[in-house]
Amino acid sequence: MNFLYKAKWIIVVLSAIVWVMTFGVLFAGGSAFINRTFLILNLILLLAQIMNVVRAFLIGKRDIGIGLMICSSITILLLWAIYLWNWNCTIKALTIGFE
Repeated sequence: MNFLYKAKWIIVVLSAIVWVMTFGVLFAGGSAFINRTFLILNLILLLAQIMNVVRAFLIGKRDIGIGLMICSSITILLLWAIYLWNWNCTIKALTIGFE
């Protein structure tokens, strides 16, 4: 957990990079396996961000915790936007792909 907290901003940057790649693969076309892999990566990085928010508040670093909470909220909103608002396209991408 301590190593995860030390890499808190790296996780935020990785999350942004993976989101951009997810958006590209999901809507530009890609196999169902690649789309599912990016979904799993997004969820793992989101879980790591949430764990870092909790850790920051537990060790008394409120300012870092609030910053990480804002980044986590943005990540959740972006994932909601691409996976839920575009549900029909997402289902096709996650099940059969765009081949």
